[in-house]
Amino acid sequence: MNKSRGDKGQMLGGSDVGERELADLRAELDGIDDRLLEDVRARIEVCTRIAHLKQRYTIPVMQPRRVGAVHEHAHRYALDHDLSPQFLHDLYDLLISETCRVEDLIVVTEELRTNGVPAENAGPDRALTERIAADVGGPSTD
Repeated sequence: MNKSRGDKGQMLGGSDVGERELADLRAELDGIDDRLLEDVRARIEVCTRIAHLKQRYTIPVMQPRRVGAVHEHAHRYALDHDLSPQFLHDLYDLLISETCRVEDLIVVTEELRTNGVPAENAGPDRALTERIAADVGGPSTD
């Protein structure tokens, strides 16, 4: 039977060693997940700054060429690192969708602040737009 000594000198069986290795790998994975989540948050934060710039200069939120470039970059990365191109395409679809949602809300908020645009004209996330309108003192559909 495969036995070794643990940190406290106790004898560990093969399954105990396996459990410890599994716990170590899971801890490593948790650290990677924390970095991934932080990078997603940071990406969205940069996109909010982009949204403010787009709003200030009346640049459309959706930029199809940029979306294509992001997808192409992810596709090349997938091929270079033996990952599924479809997986990264789907992942970036989610990231881009969330980015556009956040950018739309920023543009709507700025329109409400500057022009008093009624919330009923504010786009797809009407409930959130109505809350924003209330927060900035703009008109609401209540």
